[in-house]
Amino acid sequence: MLKTVAISSNKKTGPIAVTYRAGKNNTYSTCPKTCALHPQACAGAQEIDADYLQAIRKAVPKRGLAWTYSHFAPALLPKPKANETVINYSADTIADALKAMKLKRPAVYMSPKADAERWPAVHAGVKFIRCPAELSKSFTCQQCGNGRPLCAQGGRDYVIVFVGHGTGAGRVGTDQEGGCYAASGPVAIQWHKTRQAGAINDAETLTAFAKSLPMGAFLRHHVAGDIGAE
Repeated sequence: MLKTVAISSNKKTGPIAVTYRAGKNNTYSTCPKTCALHPQACAGAQEIDADYLQAIRKAVPKRGLAWTYSHFAPALLPKPKANETVINYSADTIADALKAMKLKRPAVYMSPKADAERWPAVHAGVKFIRCPAELSKSFTCQQCGNGRPLCAQGGRDYVIVFVGHGTGAGRVGTDQEGGCYAASGPVAIQWHKTRQAGAINDAETLTAFAKSLPMGAFLRHHVAGDIGAE
């Protein structure tokens, strides 16, 4: 199930286009079972939805940019290509982020809240920098990277760090299940509504939505959700 928003009111993304993706039977079922932040791992996906992945790769506004994040293993994710959506591997550990970078997949890392002040840092020769939008309440994805958001730069040589936030922040980096920021608050409300009233044919809906956006637009796929097959 897919929810599309042409102009988001999300304070972090700014007024850009975004989507939410949920399963038909369970909101969390497009996210992989292996995600350490999954609040209901038993309901997670075991494999990638191949048709949807193909659609999301091509779902880029004309002369614009598109990006997203996935907890599926980096080797299963496509390498960045020009004029395609940049799919960032979302790593649960520093070691996993470094492995993804070696595989030429752009990576982001979810840091425990207690480590918020340690960034930027360098690990195994790779720089880890914190998301600029987390450092200023007035900064958004729309302003990031001087017109080219860092997460939309598939060929970057550094890892972007997001610090755990939301009601489950204390679980990030621990053995406790959960920690996903989208499991509560306004994002969770929108995510659950997606399961109840989102478009059934994710791939077709996404393709049409991307084509409908203005030239040069930014599209952030999956404020919540992933590319898994339910």
